[in-house]
Amino acid sequence: MKFFKRCFLATVLLITFLGLNSWAALTPAESDKMNGYDAPGFSATTVNGKTVSLEDYKGQPILLNFFASWCPPCRQEIGELLRIDEKYASSGLAIIGAATDSKLITDTPPDKEKSDVTILVSRLKILYPVFIADQSLVQRYQFIGIPTIIFITAEGKIAKVFYGYHNMDQIEKIIQSSLLMSPIK
Repeated sequence: MKFFKRCFLATVLLITFLGLNSWAALTPAESDKMNGYDAPGFSATTVNGKTVSLEDYKGQPILLNFFASWCPPCRQEIGELLRIDEKYASSGLAIIGAATDSKLITDTPPDKEKSDVTILVSRLKILYPVFIADQSLVQRYQFIGIPTIIFITAEGKIAKVFYGYHNMDQIEKIIQSSLLMSPIK
């Protein structure tokens, strides 16, 4: 049965890949639906065994990145987020990764998910905190697919949701606006 579920998912992803102008699992879109709402709080253990909480970043803008370890557009986006982290961390921007592997392929065992995400964190040399999202978190953030970036202001409000793979220039615009900085060249 697992084999058929995985084949079905692979087929759906292939059709999505072939049918869209973008190769992300979600068509690139932005949403203002949640703008102005308080970002739902969370506390989780990272794949490195540390505790991360939204409360830890009070007063800082945050990019919350929902991804899957096996998703090529997510991996590319993570590479770009690493560059953004390097560029804006000193200005107060925080990036937090939330893996959703088992939310998308529901028969993924927890130990495999943790192993896959830990390997990804190591291979890509991700320095920002990464944890495995639980069902409650994905529901509270109205998660619909990967990749998704949610921009949370320093005041703890959701400012923009980016569904699908986005050019980082679009994301940098909202970061710069939030940090009240002029564009860095």
